[in-house]
Amino acid sequence: MKEVYKKTSIASFAFGIALAIFIVSYYFLFYKRFSEDREILLTTGLLIFFSLIAGFHYKRAYEKLKNKMIEHDTGVLDLENLHELNLQRIPSFLLKMVNVDSSGNPVFKIEPSKGQLSKWLTFFELFEKGFFIPVTYLIKDMNDRQIAIVGTLNTLKRAELSLSKPNGELIATFIQQTSKSILKNRGTLYNADGTIWRELVAKSMAGDIDVKDAEGMITASYRFGIFPYALHPAFQATADHEHVHFGTHISPEEKLAYTMIFFFWLKG
Repeated sequence: MKEVYKKTSIASFAFGIALAIFIVSYYFLFYKRFSEDREILLTTGLLIFFSLIAGFHYKRAYEKLKNKMIEHDTGVLDLENLHELNLQRIPSFLLKMVNVDSSGNPVFKIEPSKGQLSKWLTFFELFEKGFFIPVTYLIKDMNDRQIAIVGTLNTLKRAELSLSKPNGELIATFIQQTSKSILKNRGTLYNADGTIWRELVAKSMAGDIDVKDAEGMITASYRFGIFPYALHPAFQATADHEHVHFGTHISPEEKLAYTMIFFFWLKG
C-alpha cells in the first residue's frame, strides 16, 4: 500500500499544480472581469484546493506506513499459499494494479505487456478491457518474474479473456456474453481443451458471487463493500477496497484464472 499512497500523493500534487498553472495562464491571457469568469475561476480553485488536500492526505498515509510497516520478502509469488485477492490500482498513465496481503504488502502486480503497441491504448479507459483491439497484460511477482499472460478482447457481443503460461501454453479461457451480463456479471470459464471448467453467475447487480465446484464447495467468493482488513492501518487512508476469497482446496491455475476474471470485473 505504500507505493499506492505514494503515487496517489504525487498524482494529486501534480494535478493541483497543473491546474494552478492553468488558472494563472488563464488570468493573464483570457481574463475579462470576475462576473464573467468567476465560474471557471472558482471551480478551478476548488479543484486545486481538494487536489492539494488529497496530496497531503496520502503523503501522510505513506509516511505513517513507511515508519510502521514491517517489510516482508514479497519477491517470489507462492501461489499455493495465495488465499485472497486485495487488488489495488496504482496511479499511472497506463493501467497497473497490485495485489496486497492483509498487511498491505505487495504480493504480485498486473500491468500491460511492454512488447505490444496496444499497451498505450490502456491510457484510455475504453480500451483497458481490449475494446475491439486486443490488449495483453502480464501477471508478475515483485521481482518482475512473469507468472502468467492475460489476453483481453471485448466486442459488442462478448468479452473473451485468455490465461496462458509464460511460454504461451493456454491454461483457460473465459467468455462473457454481453447480452446475458448487462445487469449481472456472468460468464463461463473453459479449460484449455474447450470443456467447461466453471460457471460464474453473480447474485446481484453489485457483483456478489460464490463460485462453486462440482462438489458444491466454494472456490471463490466476493461481496461488494465487504473488506475484512478495513481497520488495519495500511487500509485506513481510503475506503475503496475490494476483496476476493479463494477456496483453500483449489489449484494455482484456478487461482490465476479467478485473478484474471476479477481483474476484468473489478479493475480500479
